[in-house]
Parts: sequence; C-alpha cells; structure tokens
Amino acid sequence: MMFSQKEIQTRKVLAIAALGVAGSLGVAACSNAAVPTLLHSQTSAAPVRPAAAADSSDVAQEIAKIAIGNGGLTALDQGDSQAYLATCDPGTVSSRSAGTSTSALCGIGYADGSVWQRTVTVTFDSQGRPVADGTNLGTELLMPAGE
Repeated sequence: MMFSQKEIQTRKVLAIAALGVAGSLGVAACSNAAVPTLLHSQTSAAPVRPAAAADSSDVAQEIAKIAIGNGGLTALDQGDSQAYLATCDPGTVSSRSAGTSTSALCGIGYADGSVWQRTVTVTFDSQGRPVADGTNLGTELLMPAGE
C-alpha cells in the first residue's frame, strides 16, 4: 500500500501527538501490531478481561484495545472515522467486576487524523466479555488533517 506525502505527514503528526498523550498519561501506546492475533477476531474462546487480581494498568490497556477494536467489539467511531490508536490512564480506571461497566480516561487517535481525550466506558457481561462501549464528548487535542 502506497501513501501520499500528505498521508505520511498526517500519520507522523498523529503518531507524535498520540505518543505525547500516551506519555502524559503514563502508559505505552496500544496499536494493532502489539495485539495478539486472537484479539483481532470478533469472537474469542476466552474472556478478554483480565483476572480479578489484575491491576489498573492491565485494565487500562484492555480498555485501549477494546476502543480500537481489538477486544471483541468494533472500534469506536466518530462519524465516518474509526479509532485506531488509544492509550488509557491507569490512574483513572473505575472499579471493575463482571457484569458491570468500567471506565478510564483515554487519548484516542481516529483515522481522520484527529486526536481526542475522552472517557471510555466498557460494559462487561457476567463472564467478563465486553458487550458495549462508548465515550463522553471529550476534548479535541488535534484536529483532523486538512482542517
């Protein structure tokens, strides 16, 4: 796949901005390349949710994976653009247990080039599998390319 110079520049700007958000949130960026193949499928043999003993860093990484579509749900979308990069702050993870919702403050990069800071909420079923996700309105950190 060949990218134009404008697309390459946009991706570089987005990557730098997203990594800046990741650095300020204190977590590593989560991308498709870093996610195990099993999580790319829409059906999973085992729950994606970490064990109850997992710390908030694990939950924050899991919410980031779910936000970009690597955790059993489709990627978050913003109109005609889907999330493809997300980082979540472990210090903002809400309480977690099967059959409830969990949320975290995340930096989310969308395919249109915009980067947002939003609270992502994921609802889990009684087996710990994600069944729904969404975000609040949030704050736009970087506008889409071309605007």
